[in-house]
Order: sequence, then C-alpha cells, then structure tokens
Amino acid sequence: MKTIQYDVVVAGAGPSGCAAAIALKQAGINVCLVDREYKGARKVGESIPGATIRLLSKLGINGIDSLLNSDDYKHCFANASSWGNEEWVYQSGMQNPEGGGYHINRTVFDKALVTRAISLGVPVYTDMIDQVHPISEVPGLDYVVRFKYNEQELITKWIIDATGRKGAIERKFGLKRHRIDNQMAAVNWITVPENDNDHATRIKSVPDGWWYTSLLPDRSRVIGFQSLPETVAQLHKKPDLFFNKINETGILPYKITSASSLQKITVEAGIARPEAVTVNGLLCVGDAALSFDPLSSQGIFFALYSGIKGAEAITQCLTNIDTVQNALENYQLLVDRVFTENQKSRRYFYMSEYRYFNESYWESRRSSIF
Repeated sequence: MKTIQYDVVVAGAGPSGCAAAIALKQAGINVCLVDREYKGARKVGESIPGATIRLLSKLGINGIDSLLNSDDYKHCFANASSWGNEEWVYQSGMQNPEGGGYHINRTVFDKALVTRAISLGVPVYTDMIDQVHPISEVPGLDYVVRFKYNEQELITKWIIDATGRKGAIERKFGLKRHRIDNQMAAVNWITVPENDNDHATRIKSVPDGWWYTSLLPDRSRVIGFQSLPETVAQLHKKPDLFFNKINETGILPYKITSASSLQKITVEAGIARPEAVTVNGLLCVGDAALSFDPLSSQGIFFALYSGIKGAEAITQCLTNIDTVQNALENYQLLVDRVFTENQKSRRYFYMSEYRYFNESYWESRRSSIF
C-alpha cells in the first residue's frame, strides 16, 4: 500500500474545503484535497453577496470574472420581499458598498475553485475517507487516513472536515452534531419564458413556510420552499402540489407547471453545529462547522470565510507550537460569534412575520431562536 505524508488533509472539495486548501498552500503548508467527483448538473446554493469578492481576493482570485466566464454568473441588483404583509419591498444592491452580489452557476463555481487549488499544486484524491486512525508511534505525525475505494493511505498531522452538513469526519472523531432546527427545503429548477428577465432575488412568506426564487445565469430558475419536514415531503411526492402552491403566492408574474421542471430535490435547511469545531487534530469548516438557515444567504460566504480562517489557525499551529491553544480557541470563538449574530438576525426576521403567529411552522421558528 502506497503511503504519502501531508501536513493537512482536507476532506471535501466544496467552497470551504478549497478555500482552506488554497490558503494553506499559499502559506507553504503541504496539503491535499479528498472528495468524490460531483456529477450532478445543479447544486443548491447559487447566490453570493458582494463581500464574497473580498474573500476570493485573499485566495489570489482577482474578481468574479477571473474565476467564472460571463455565462456562469449574473449580477443581482436587488432583493424583493413580501414578508409581514402582501406588499413587495425592494432593496437595491446599490445601497451596499460591496455590491448586490451575484447569482452563479454553482457547479461551475465549485469546479473553478478546485481548478485554482490544483493550479497551485494541491493534489486532489477522487475518493472518500473511510478510516482515520491515530498513529502515536510515529513521532510528529498524528493520523493515518485510508480511502474507501483505493488502496492508498495518507499520513497527516491535521484533518479538515469540509464534508458539509453530514459532518462525515467529525463523526469519526466522536463529535456529536446538534440540530437546532428541523427545517427542510423542497427545491425545483424550472425552464422560464423568454420574457422572464427579473434578476432580483425574491422571498415571500406564507402560512406554512416561505418561498425563494432567483433567475440563474443559464436562464433556468431555482425555486425553493422552506417548511417543516412533513410539509416538504408532501410537496416532493406530489409535484403538481408544489407548483399549485407557488402559483397561489403570486411570487412570479406567470403560472408554472410540473412540465417546466428540470430537476427537483429535498435538502436539509435547518441550523446544526458540532459540539466543538476543533478537537485532537481535527478542524471543521463550512457547513460541517455551522450550517445556516437559507434565509441568511450566508452559506457560501461562510464556507469561504471559515475555510480561510480555519487554514490560518492550522498554519499558526504548525508554525508556532506555543500558540496552538490560543489559535484553536480563537477559531472556536469566531464560529460561536457567527452563530450568535446569525441567531439575532433570524430572530428579527422571523419575529417580524406576525400574521401567522400560531401556525405550526412559525411556532417552530420561535422555538429555534429562543
């Protein structure tokens, strides 16, 4: 069996894992990525705020146009919301000094980050991590990592869990993952008529949840409905019910049917976090460290941010043994602060929808923020 040594092994090659790997490589750390090849045409999470450009610049990426072709991103100049009443309120992106953000082709975005990592010399193993074992008998090296499908092993000092909401590696380390909210989302991508040129992000609250829609760069439209698991299960099983319900909201100026559907999925959309984001040579980033309510629109931003900050913490641990505890404690505090601020924001928005106060979904919102 072939054995290769690294300072850091990153499990997961999404935005958080790639950000961590790139930042580590820039700091001169010997790092690799491990992930299965994603073969799907679409991914949930297609919006990024303008501030994301600042994070990309830290990774040596000079603007969105140096990462994506013009066909793979579109500016989002406004958010439109019908929340708390039936009136539509528009918020211009021009009011934000960092811009209104972008709608992106998410699969292309993720692949472009992997390509960036590879261009810097980061090896990528197309596999899954099956086993992680401590090897204290090897001085200065902490873990042996074995793949699920290939007969190869890696020896590493640190492992970064960037495996998303499933937290695959943190579970191998015995960390319990706490689910704070049991929200789910039914997501559908549809074809649109030629006259649909609305590039605003639209959000509308209803008695049993809330709807979200955006026009994407390939001129498909993503539609998501966030609700309780039992409600989402019904919509997934009955496609016509999904389309009937969104047509009732008036969120779009035209009617849609299941014939326009390109792809549908259901996904977890609640908040969850492990009991700790660092332990015994493990550090968690992205959704593995803290998964968000989609209302925040912070998933990709936090993925990049936590990947960079997590890489900085590990770099400090590897280069100055006297600062290990302080670096890890600071990273934990950073994630805790993000969680606290996000809960404040959720409390403000969910409590501002008073029309459906006694509905089951909105009661569950209150229980997840207090």
